[in-house]
Amino acid sequence: MTNTLENNSIILKKKLKFFFFRALTYSFFLFIPIWLPKAIELPRILQIPLMILYIIFMMTQWYLMGKEVDHRFKIYFRVNSSIDRLIYRLSTGMFLTVILFNVLYLLPAKWIYNSFWILWVILGLFYSWPTRGKIINESVSASFTEFRYLDSFEKTLLALIISFLIFSIPEIPALQNIEAFKMAYDPLEKISNLFWNFLTVNYYPFKGYPDLFKLGWFLHFYMVGMLLFMTTFYAFLRYFVSRRLSILGVFALISSWSVVKILTSDPASVLSTTFSLLWIWTFLWVTKSATYRSGLFVGLVAFWGSLINPAFFFLVFTQMALFFFIFHDQNTHWFRRQQLRYASLGIALSVFAFALSSESFRSMRPLDLDFFSNILTTINRKAIYSLSIFGFIIILLKTFFPKMRRIQNIHFNEERLKILVVTSLVLFVYSLFFDADLNKSFALMWPITFLTLVPLEVIFQGISKLRSRRNLIYLIYIIICLLDSHLEGRVKIFLKLF
Repeated sequence: MTNTLENNSIILKKKLKFFFFRALTYSFFLFIPIWLPKAIELPRILQIPLMILYIIFMMTQWYLMGKEVDHRFKIYFRVNSSIDRLIYRLSTGMFLTVILFNVLYLLPAKWIYNSFWILWVILGLFYSWPTRGKIINESVSASFTEFRYLDSFEKTLLALIISFLIFSIPEIPALQNIEAFKMAYDPLEKISNLFWNFLTVNYYPFKGYPDLFKLGWFLHFYMVGMLLFMTTFYAFLRYFVSRRLSILGVFALISSWSVVKILTSDPASVLSTTFSLLWIWTFLWVTKSATYRSGLFVGLVAFWGSLINPAFFFLVFTQMALFFFIFHDQNTHWFRRQQLRYASLGIALSVFAFALSSESFRSMRPLDLDFFSNILTTINRKAIYSLSIFGFIIILLKTFFPKMRRIQNIHFNEERLKILVVTSLVLFVYSLFFDADLNKSFALMWPITFLTLVPLEVIFQGISKLRSRRNLIYLIYIIICLLDSHLEGRVKIFLKLF
């Protein structure tokens, strides 16, 4: 009896300690939208970090919402990398927040503001008190467990990635109001009003301060877009190459001068042209998860695609057909029907989003011959990308001639390779008839970067026992990526922010 009381006392102390630190941290971040507008005269060099902290706070709330959905719907899944769990929960929470904020947007202006604060206070109390003992030991940082054991090369490369992410922020557009912002970021009006409503409520505390409101939207496109893109790309690479090559791949992508060029000419492309990566990663994660409840995420991804481009709406039917008839052909019909049932919410929301944006469907631009010139331009801007030609040949041979003597010594998971090839072909054909956003800008960069890593993976497989040589090769390619990164140009653009 004494032991039981003693254990309960220890658990209560742990819960109170957890609640105190969580509530204190939560309050600190929640005070940013209260304090920042009152310090409107602050220099830009302080406004930007504070707004980024606010964005990070919002992203952690999306993650916690995604984790809560897992608990309520009893969604238990397998992952290939701990980052898979991070992307899944973060994306799920963001998609659901889009729905929630659009409901709030229907209220009068005064009630939107009041509801915004009531919502976060309630969620803050809910997330802060550990209703389940597991919550005490589980946090957002738990999704980065595979980064705990990085060697010195990998830690250095991770620091370089963060540095390049900071110094790649494009110039803030000199626009008078939000309507001008929308026209600059979405001249063809492809993005649904539901997305703009979401942004409005997300940054509603700054709505009375046009400069801060515009700064929030600007940083949202860059920070949320690039962070999700880079983490999803890392998780995608982990299905095919080692951890250190996956980190190198992310660095090769962010250090390319094409990133700056794309963001300067088309800043909204970080939202629309990165959808192809999320779409293909969804196939890899869902087949790995081994649960039909992952259909909920599949439907929400379809809804997200319909928000950012109405041309992506029809991909939902292609996606479900691929799952039902090809990638889940070994599962029972009951399993596939259950997955479709869980996806039905997202499919219904996709239909609704498409109905609201159907007029924008007329402005779609299918893929043209510029596609090939864009490939050459992307490769020419980054020396290491020349290896992508050999990577493309290796993937073709491994897919269509797997019994070749030399190809048999190259080890790639055949099921994952099948998913990649099939989904990539589907997106390419789809872009020929609908919209080029699936195969341009960032949608072109990430496949080239992946193909660049394939020859390196083959080399690393061949010298797996020679650690010193692998480190030397790894260092050489880090230096190659640094040499043509145009760091000085990035720093100049970064300094213009202030």
